[in-house]
Amino acid sequence: MRTLTLCLTAGLILTAPIPAFAQQKAQPQQNIIKHTKESAQQYGLIGELPNGLVGAVTGAYKDAYLEELITSINQGRMIIYKAAAKKKRLPIEYVQAKAADQFYKAVGPGHYYYKNGGWQKK
Repeated sequence: MRTLTLCLTAGLILTAPIPAFAQQKAQPQQNIIKHTKESAQQYGLIGELPNGLVGAVTGAYKDAYLEELITSINQGRMIIYKAAAKKKRLPIEYVQAKAADQFYKAVGPGHYYYKNGGWQKK
């Protein structure tokens, strides 16, 4: 059985087993979601928030599909954050903040992140 590992910071690592039956079906779907997330970021539709989640950039085009994408990304991240917080016996807010630090460092040129009360473009 393969495992999914997420390194958040300072040795905070989450390893979750991926069932064998889900590996084949999950991989293509993950690639589609990743590509869609990256496209939405590139077009300035979504950005990183200081709580480790993503949000719709103010003033950007918004529709039901984008809201569904944001919800899907955030639900996936929260599953990982909750598991990491439980495993390391840390407050979930701490895990989210550490993840947000990593996401902020990885924000690419032209992508948005929320800081000081507003959306900033890198």
